[in-house]
Amino acid sequence: MRALRVLKLVLSALPIPYFGLLLAEYQSFQSVLGDPWGRAVYVKLHNPDIAPGTPHMVRLARYAREHGYRKIIVIHNAGKVGYSHFWCDGVLVIQLAWYDYRTVFARPNWSLIFEDITRGHRNMLGQWVADRRTFDSTDQAVKYVRSLARSVPGPAMVVWHGSCRWGNPLWRLGCGAEPFYWLLTRYGGRVLAITTMILGNFAPLAFYGQDAWAELKNHRKIQELYNSGYLNTHAIDPHLREVPPPSGLPRGAFE
Repeated sequence: MRALRVLKLVLSALPIPYFGLLLAEYQSFQSVLGDPWGRAVYVKLHNPDIAPGTPHMVRLARYAREHGYRKIIVIHNAGKVGYSHFWCDGVLVIQLAWYDYRTVFARPNWSLIFEDITRGHRNMLGQWVADRRTFDSTDQAVKYVRSLARSVPGPAMVVWHGSCRWGNPLWRLGCGAEPFYWLLTRYGGRVLAITTMILGNFAPLAFYGQDAWAELKNHRKIQELYNSGYLNTHAIDPHLREVPPPSGLPRGAFE
């Protein structure tokens, strides 16, 4: 009975050091980059979909303004765009991407993810990209992002892109999840990183409400349309040509 009382006492005291450490790590990260919110989207609707005028970006910028933010930092896994900063409805959007040397669209490697979780960071196997510039170190990349962010007063909302081309988005954290975790660990700490990755997975539900639920419920169809190339007919990237819809789908569907 005495051991049980001691166990209850220990368990009741656990939240105190956890929240204290979480707050300290949050403030540390906030002083470098801004407020970590979580992922920005669940599935890709455009290519790129973090760009001026696209549905996700318009809604995200509106949410940011309503909550006192005039700038958003978006973390990606690098693809084929230059990740340039831009303005969307009065909000400065700064993009920072991690280019993996394995391939442009390297899928998650679970052994490397386990290394992230246990060690907090892995050896750098690539480069950071922002505004078509490359950076060989995390500190150099973050220094550049901060130089852009200083042009707009106030805190920044920091998100990872989160778009998922395959599988259930609730289980796959999508584009930018790994480099976002590294940044959280490096400039905040492991407690903040793990907590933000878990809770931040549901951030789109706050950003987009019922539309986020619709994305989740229809993620397989949306991914099929995107991967087939049909949704690229909405692309704002001039280098992407229009393609016909998949067989059986009339042009104009899902517009």
